[in-house]
Amino acid sequence: MTALNELIAAAGPQKGPAAIAAFEAERTAYARRWWLFFGLGGALFLAAFAGAAFIADFDPVRFVSGLPQMAEFLERALPHLDWAQLGAAKTVEGSLAFWFYAWPKWLGLLWESIEMAILATALGGGAAFALSFVAARNIGPGRWLPVVVRRLLEFLRTLPDIIVALVFVQAFGPGALAGVLAIALHTTGALGKLMSEVHENIDMKPLEGVRAVGGNWFHVVRFGAMPQIMPNFFSYALLRLEVNIAAAAAVGYVGAGGIGQELVIAIENLRFDDALAIIVMVIALIFVIDLTSERIRHAFIGRVR
Repeated sequence: MTALNELIAAAGPQKGPAAIAAFEAERTAYARRWWLFFGLGGALFLAAFAGAAFIADFDPVRFVSGLPQMAEFLERALPHLDWAQLGAAKTVEGSLAFWFYAWPKWLGLLWESIEMAILATALGGGAAFALSFVAARNIGPGRWLPVVVRRLLEFLRTLPDIIVALVFVQAFGPGALAGVLAIALHTTGALGKLMSEVHENIDMKPLEGVRAVGGNWFHVVRFGAMPQIMPNFFSYALLRLEVNIAAAAAVGYVGAGGIGQELVIAIENLRFDDALAIIVMVIALIFVIDLTSERIRHAFIGRVR
């Protein structure tokens, strides 16, 4: 509608054939401008894409030649299941129980990864919740403190989980503590930045009302901002929990606890069928967590609103 209104306004006050001709001329010029804009934009994108591929040493020939090797690896990793023996005991080769022979142990390590993710989300989410109010431009106290806190959140968000976990493993030794701290730091940066941007889009009238009756900064945040952002924060925190479960499995690869340690042991010992079984369990767990958290989010947001 906006583009149509612009064309009508550009056509001027003429009437009859003159107005139609003016409208068509302006429409043609408008379409030409848009085609030029998208053409230049597309050309710049393709140039940037080609430049990135060149700098990254992307070789299409090597990519195509590597596909059969990938298929060979997957063939080695896939278990040789026998449809007639699928439900047999774990001593029978070709059954699902034979493939998932160590599922009680793997399930225990998966639960450890879930605990790591929950604790990291709670720690990082709490820190992000507090810092996001300070980082928001429309709420943050003072002029320079929001800038400093935003740079801090950006720094934490750019730290790779696995690299930070590796540093913490060197500091605290192998185990879940290193993984929890690494994921919590990244959660603080990512969730804090996201929530600060949510704060900047809230309705400022309730905040002005709290200030008008003599409320200080904490009163403004508590009674003016928090009622508006709590549904969003709860929703994003649950989404972050899903991400952190996958991250908890990944950081275990460097000795930071959870199912990732078992996964790296299986890969190092060339037990690719065991590694694939673990990956399947992790994917199934994330599916379950995603469906469950989606229901919780919708129920919570519906009650709040």
